[in-house]
Amino acid sequence: MKKAILFLFILAILTSCGIMNGNSPMTAFIVKNTSEKSISFSASVVKFSQSMGPQTINNSFTVKPKDSIIVRQTYFKRDGENPQNWCQEFKIFPVDGIEMNDPKNAQNWIKSSKDNIPIYTFTINK
Repeated sequence: MKKAILFLFILAILTSCGIMNGNSPMTAFIVKNTSEKSISFSASVVKFSQSMGPQTINNSFTVKPKDSIIVRQTYFKRDGENPQNWCQEFKIFPVDGIEMNDPKNAQNWIKSSKDNIPIYTFTINK
């Protein structure tokens, strides 16, 4: 009985630490602003909690001019080749004189890699 409990404890630790997530690499999602004005947007993701179930989390961001921000860093397995699906909703707030790219278009997400971490960069303005 003690061995079974010890085994379950070790399995829980390995799972929570992400060691067993070999098929799901840590992935970063970056939003870049190349304009001369700040651009704001909001993004919604579904967080799965064992105790509370799925919850939609909405965060607002502002990208300063000529800057970029990491908006999410997570293990990304499902739709790994479709970075536009990392969020439920991606709403860009309009800025006068700046035309925006479509975050739901996969071609607007540029894939790169740094230290074996896949990085998807979305340039928010055209």
